[in-house]
Amino acid sequence: MKALTTPLCLLALVALVLFAATAGAEEILLNSGSGIEGEIQSIDHESMKVKTKDGESITLLRGAVDPHYYYSEWTDRMDKTAENHLRAGVFAFENGLFNQARSQYRKAQKLDKELVKKFEEEIVPKIKEGVAAKLLAMAQAAVAAENYRKAETIAAKLLTRLEDTAAAEEARKLIAGVHTWELDKDQERLVKRLARHLPKDEKKALSEKTRIASRAEPIERRIASARKTASAAIKSSSENRKKGAFEQAGKQFASQVKAIDKLIKDSPDDKALNDYLMGLREIAVREGVDAHIAAGNVYVSRRSFPNALKQGEAALAIDPDSVKAKKFVAETTEASKYDNTWFTTVARGGRPGGMRGGGGRRR
Repeated sequence: MKALTTPLCLLALVALVLFAATAGAEEILLNSGSGIEGEIQSIDHESMKVKTKDGESITLLRGAVDPHYYYSEWTDRMDKTAENHLRAGVFAFENGLFNQARSQYRKAQKLDKELVKKFEEEIVPKIKEGVAAKLLAMAQAAVAAENYRKAETIAAKLLTRLEDTAAAEEARKLIAGVHTWELDKDQERLVKRLARHLPKDEKKALSEKTRIASRAEPIERRIASARKTASAAIKSSSENRKKGAFEQAGKQFASQVKAIDKLIKDSPDDKALNDYLMGLREIAVREGVDAHIAAGNVYVSRRSFPNALKQGEAALAIDPDSVKAKKFVAETTEASKYDNTWFTTVARGGRPGGMRGGGGRRR
């Protein structure tokens, strides 16, 4: 017994006590990016009870905790019932964890098909309305920040996947407004391009404008026609007409890119004309990529992934460096690996953020 009173043994006892007090502690990740050291006492689909390292008992609502972390801890500890799997799936879906959402949905189906059927009939429409409302808010925020391209992309995604929701009509109006803004901005940029090459003499400048306009007019007319086709696709309530019109518009824009390239090749020394044509080319490339991706989104909503990928490839044929087209191909390829559930259909158009994987705990 005397040996326990030596300084070395006393230090060892203190270390054991400290270890016992903190053995169950971990860093609980918060949505703010910070963390709380403590031990999870219990967790359900709404909140977790935590005992902090100071011995204080606190309750954290799930919205305050990092969603990856919360999902991992909750699904590890929850009773594996069909109802809990559906709850976990909805939580994962609402937080952009789409792979996890599909996994939970499949597990629920295996346990209780009738419950899942009721869930699809009664709950899924509400989820879709919620996702559509989030997308519309994101598009409106992008407009407020004058990021019109982002606003159009988000609103078009809403219309492609969630056109039967209340937010769809507002999304159509938003896109119409964005198109008007784009036309004005494109015209401004083309005028500036042309002005760089005009002589100071007014008569000569007018003559040069007329010359360039006569060479570029056929292409401008066909680009306007392609835009009209894309606009009709956005407004259409028929998936077949929407898909067909987007594909047609994509091909129209692609053909004008080729026509512009040929015209520039045939007139290598005409700097004024070529600069103006490059402005038109930028428009045709941008709009062509968008049209093919929009057609691809319709195919994804039908879970026709091979055809969706063809549209992605058509977009990349127009612009091999398009980040948007590369992302579409990558995400569509990933989606094709999973079962065809409502999660796949809505998630491809309704995610509040990018596709996020992984998660789990950090101890």
